[in-house]
Amino acid sequence: MSETEYVKSFMASSATAIPDLRLFRRNVGAIQMKGRVFRAGLPGQADMYGYERGTGRAIEIEAKLKSRLSPDQERWRDWCQSWGVVWLLLAASKGETQEQTVARWVAETRAALASGAPSG
Repeated sequence: MSETEYVKSFMASSATAIPDLRLFRRNVGAIQMKGRVFRAGLPGQADMYGYERGTGRAIEIEAKLKSRLSPDQERWRDWCQSWGVVWLLLAASKGETQEQTVARWVAETRAALASGAPSG
C-alpha cells in the first residue's frame, strides 16, 4: 500500500470519526501548463491541513510510512510550532494493518486536537 492510499483512507475515516475537523490534501511541487511552470505550496508543507469547527484552529498533518522528515519538512514543523499551529506526524508502525494504522492515526489526531498544543 502506498502513502497516498493510507492518507485517503485516513481522510475518509476522520471525516466521520472527527466530525468537527475538515481535512484537505495539499500537493507541493511544480506544475507545468502551457509551457509555464507554477509552484504549488511551499517546500516541506505537510501532506494535509485542516480546520476545527468552533475554534477555527488550524492543524497540519504529515503522514509517513517508512521515510523520515526531510530538512524542509522539519523547517515547516518548526515554523508551525513557533506559530502555535498544531502539527502532527502520523507514522505507520511495523506489524499493523492499514486499518489498524488508520484507526490509530484518527485517535492520535483526536488527542492532538484535544490537547490544543502544537505537537511533534
